[in-house]
Amino acid sequence: MYGSHKIPQQRLPLSKKNKKWREECVEAFIDISKFGLSERRSRLKSYYDFYNGTIDETDYRHVLKPYGKTRENFPSKLRNYPIIKPIIDLLLGEKAKRPLNYTVTVANSDSVSIKEQEKKSKLMEAAIRMFAEAIDGQEVDQTLPKQIAEQFDMNYVDRRAMQGNAALRYIMQDQEVYDKLQKGFFHYLVSGEVYSQKGVRRGEPFYEILNPLDVDFDKDPDLDFVEDGDWAMTRKFAHASSVIDAFGPYLTDEQILEIEEPRHGSVDSYLLYRSEATGSDDNIYRNRLVECVTVYWKSRKRIGFLTYLDPTTGTMEEQEVDEKFRLSAEMKAAGAVVNFEWVNEVWEGTRIDGRFYVNINPIPNQRTSMENPSLCKLPVNGRKYSDINSDNISLVSLGVPFQINYNIFKYRMELAIARSKDIIAQFDINMIPKKWDMDKFMYYVEGTGIAWVDYNKEGIQLSPQHQSVLDMSIKTIAQYLQLLESIMQEWEKISGVNRQRQGSIGAYEGKASSQQAIMQSSHITEDIFRKFSRFEQRELQGLIDYSKEAWLDGKTTMYAMPDATIDTLDMDINDHMESEYGIFVTDAGGELQKLDQAKQLSQAMIQNGMPVSEVLDLFDTDNFIGIKNKIKKAEKARQDLERAQQEAQAQQAQQAQQVEMQKAQMDMIDKEKDRAVEIEKALIAAEARDQSAKLALDQEKIKLDAEARAREIDVKNKKIDTDAQQQAAQRASDKG
Repeated sequence: MYGSHKIPQQRLPLSKKNKKWREECVEAFIDISKFGLSERRSRLKSYYDFYNGTIDETDYRHVLKPYGKTRENFPSKLRNYPIIKPIIDLLLGEKAKRPLNYTVTVANSDSVSIKEQEKKSKLMEAAIRMFAEAIDGQEVDQTLPKQIAEQFDMNYVDRRAMQGNAALRYIMQDQEVYDKLQKGFFHYLVSGEVYSQKGVRRGEPFYEILNPLDVDFDKDPDLDFVEDGDWAMTRKFAHASSVIDAFGPYLTDEQILEIEEPRHGSVDSYLLYRSEATGSDDNIYRNRLVECVTVYWKSRKRIGFLTYLDPTTGTMEEQEVDEKFRLSAEMKAAGAVVNFEWVNEVWEGTRIDGRFYVNINPIPNQRTSMENPSLCKLPVNGRKYSDINSDNISLVSLGVPFQINYNIFKYRMELAIARSKDIIAQFDINMIPKKWDMDKFMYYVEGTGIAWVDYNKEGIQLSPQHQSVLDMSIKTIAQYLQLLESIMQEWEKISGVNRQRQGSIGAYEGKASSQQAIMQSSHITEDIFRKFSRFEQRELQGLIDYSKEAWLDGKTTMYAMPDATIDTLDMDINDHMESEYGIFVTDAGGELQKLDQAKQLSQAMIQNGMPVSEVLDLFDTDNFIGIKNKIKKAEKARQDLERAQQEAQAQQAQQAQQVEMQKAQMDMIDKEKDRAVEIEKALIAAEARDQSAKLALDQEKIKLDAEARAREIDVKNKKIDTDAQQQAAQRASDKG
């Protein structure tokens, strides 16, 4: 039981969720809501007022109305001197510069097996190529399989993940997600709360940031995000014409006529809203707004899981069926079984003008898990700044006491300055010369520093010794300045944004100490960015999930990127629908630091031989992983080039060695020929002496000729081999 309405039973079949049940659900959750309490809305709005510098004099009642009396005609005015806004604006600027780096992965059970299959395919192609090179007599690189495996592991991305990344890039551009998240961060800093709504509208995913003043929800204390809770609602005040345009199909003619006419309850709601939002009580009949409250809650539905034998495949299959499904006799005979269970289902409903209930149905695009159909998300998401075991706060709320005190001391210092008259000379009024008025006397006093007096004036009894000096200077102004500086330092300490981080560096402050101060400052504020980053991760996850519901018929389009390039989205709807996507957002703070450090190494990269074009390409990369991969690819390309050059040098050395061997062999052949000539001469000389000796010499000559011919054949064969190797080396060099 909440308030005066009890939440109806949710574990009911759809047939029993009639009109009465639906309206009671909407009314019960609205009754739970804090919309009926103006305290929360007023408190949140005051934070925005403090950021914008709007003064609420009730915060300064003890100063402006001490002892219950109003200070009138005081020579000072209470003004706002902003110390909160510069801090918030600085953090907003830092957030705008922090990259939103995300990665879409696929968590399907077959992801690992698909990767291994593709890896084996690449290795098989390499093996076939190596075998073919061996057959051709080419030198085979035995390290090639290892290189291919390493390169595959480094560059592999699941095709479904690539498609998911492309889909999210398109949504980010189409829905201006970056700008909207920046708006959400502003709400997060000011109010300590950030809320969004996402879903499917006109066949496309949509995304919007909601005003924290018009969102309420209920969640388990252990849950950090609204979308995981049991219910949430949004409230809007719109003109009657806009309400009719939005909900006309759900309204009767009589209801439309009543919406166009003021109603007492609606008037009260409107006047409350106007006074809180603008401080105005404009004539409601002249500019009327209609209250629209939309409730989202988790109800329960009964679904069945049918298990049956597929006659075509001969395997057992499972299919989800609704609560009305019943097994036929034939299915029972075939061994089919159906098991029913209750799962969560998100409903929505809107109350218009405090009396009309419309569109109370399950939301058409349920965001559920493929593994667990009961795990569903609300279309409204959000998180708070810090509400653990306490009321929520915001960075602005932490600065409110400092802003109030700062304005008070500024006000008092202005009063002190107004009271300060410096050192004043006192003159008796009888010292004013005859026929002079007070203005003329004071003119000469202030303009010349001379007080002209007439001691002969009738009745004067004074002498110059009777004049005196009155010290009306204020000695406390310096103390006020010290107090103001102390307030600023305390506020900077609490916010985590010190003067060094704001760009104020002391004259005698070294670079190292300034950097240390900035680093310590970032440590304090980093948790703000970290918490919001987790919210961003949830938002991107929701958008990619809703895209599967929006693009049931596929999606093909072209769109412009921020760098003016044109990208194309062509979705394989089967892969997209069957993918269980996961979104991972990197630590932007650490990412930004590593990014800057990597870019600072650009000079060293150029000196080490990295082309300038590749170095400049690094500056177009907004994430460290991208830079890392580009550097790895550049290093691998240089390593491959160096390896090819070394191989070419080795082949050239081998060729030179072979040339020297061939030269030595030719020299040997020449020597053998010279020896054969000498033998021929000896044979001629011996022919006359001894026939037998001639015969012996002839036999020796035949032997030598045969050996020489054998060596010539061997040299020719080696030359043929050398020429073939040279040609192969030349072809390898040309390819390198």
